[in-house]
Amino acid sequence: MQNNKIKNLISKMTKDKKNNLKLLKKEFGSLEYRDEENQSLLHILVDDKYDEEKCFYAIASLLEYGLSPNLEADYNYNFIQTALYTGYSENFIINIIKESIQYNLDVNHTDDDKDTIMHTAIYSDDYLGEIEAIYKLLCEYKFDSSKKDHEGKTLIDAMIYQKQYSNNQIDRFKQLFRQNYLRDITNKKEQIEVKSNCNDKKLITELKNYGKVLNEKHYLTSPTIGREKEVNNVIITLAQERKMPIIVGESGVGKTAIVDELAYRIKIGNVPRFLQDKIILEVNPNNLVAGCQYVGQFEDKMTKLLQLCEVNDVLLFIDEIHTIYGIGSTRNKSTDMASILKSYIDRSDIKVIGTTTEKEYNEFFSDDALKRRFEKVIVKEPETNTLNTIIDKVIEDYSTKNNIYFENDNIKNKVISVILSSTEKRHRVYNDIVNNPDLSISIIDKAFAFAKVYESETITKEHFIESFELCDRLYESAKEQAIFRLKNINEEVIKQPCKVIKIDFNNYKK
Repeated sequence: MQNNKIKNLISKMTKDKKNNLKLLKKEFGSLEYRDEENQSLLHILVDDKYDEEKCFYAIASLLEYGLSPNLEADYNYNFIQTALYTGYSENFIINIIKESIQYNLDVNHTDDDKDTIMHTAIYSDDYLGEIEAIYKLLCEYKFDSSKKDHEGKTLIDAMIYQKQYSNNQIDRFKQLFRQNYLRDITNKKEQIEVKSNCNDKKLITELKNYGKVLNEKHYLTSPTIGREKEVNNVIITLAQERKMPIIVGESGVGKTAIVDELAYRIKIGNVPRFLQDKIILEVNPNNLVAGCQYVGQFEDKMTKLLQLCEVNDVLLFIDEIHTIYGIGSTRNKSTDMASILKSYIDRSDIKVIGTTTEKEYNEFFSDDALKRRFEKVIVKEPETNTLNTIIDKVIEDYSTKNNIYFENDNIKNKVISVILSSTEKRHRVYNDIVNNPDLSISIIDKAFAFAKVYESETITKEHFIESFELCDRLYESAKEQAIFRLKNINEEVIKQPCKVIKIDFNNYKK
């Protein structure tokens, strides 16, 4: 429908809601009308700039009639996101949000890019001075500040990415954001704990006799970044009847984090139905054998554990699963954990998740009956861009947890750049087993430890200098270069290449 026709229609809107609905129905044939872009009437009315007062009358009439403010168009935009992209005024946006809340607006709605209403406002070019007012209103109605878009950007990340907000605006927004972010993280933790209490407490207590229940672990935010493919492969393998995942990768690449991510998703309900409310129990083979003094005692303990997991549909997680070979065997009896597990797996539906390195996988699972039951999920070191995002997220998580922040994001970004370049493979001590992101995280961890020991109110480059000085997994030359760059962070400037002029002195004449 032409914009002029809609403009003419909106010009006839008044406070008389019944008459407004009558006019809208006459023009569109039905109040449930959808156009070729799957837009509802609510979307159509804000898809171009019209008289705001009269447009509001039309929206209020449709909402009272029963059109949901949560109706989605293509790309899952709700009509408020459409209005934000169109560029309506702050007052109009605030008024339609307030009106929509009366009709159960989902303030945490996300589109196909996982952009919330607030992300959309930030990414629009029209609300540079009014962002805070919109944010405060949404937060009054339980907007979840911890939500991120599909690239993992928080609201603060989105503002910085846009490069159109002043440092003062970003700093003011950060103050609001941090208060609400901490509140929402705390609320999520409480909700998760309530959900955990719904599980059989007796079962949880019994499982703790054998290992660690990952569902009870407190995750500040999502444990992984850029591992969507690997997590999905684990989930798909678990969905198969006769296969179990074995996560294979070098030390420090984040194999265990994949399982933590699965536990986190189970806690927040972001998994397929067959994994809903599942419990993940992590067991350490060496701890299981501890205290077993008599022949047959370890075998009985393992059998009880496996029966407990099978009956209650518990996912058994064994980190460094290659260590099951030889564990539990005695001089008089060769039965070890591997043979017990192998025997039980062949006659049950128990699900096991394992992690190991490529070397150990080839050594212990190359020609073994267990191999046919395990499906490899390969995890490699993250790419540079992903590692950059991981480091940024880890620093943000440490900052939030300890309430220690960088003075500004410029310094933080330069520190991240130093960590990225200094921990490249060529700078690591030969034959050291550490990889990224574990190496980078250990440097960050130690820097924040220094900040806490010194009771510093901010995290500074000096804390990272001390962390690098104690890092024994990098060559001395790499450490010295990293420390030199950190010391000169404030002096770093963008250097333009000099133009070189060649002078031929043989032809030079006075």
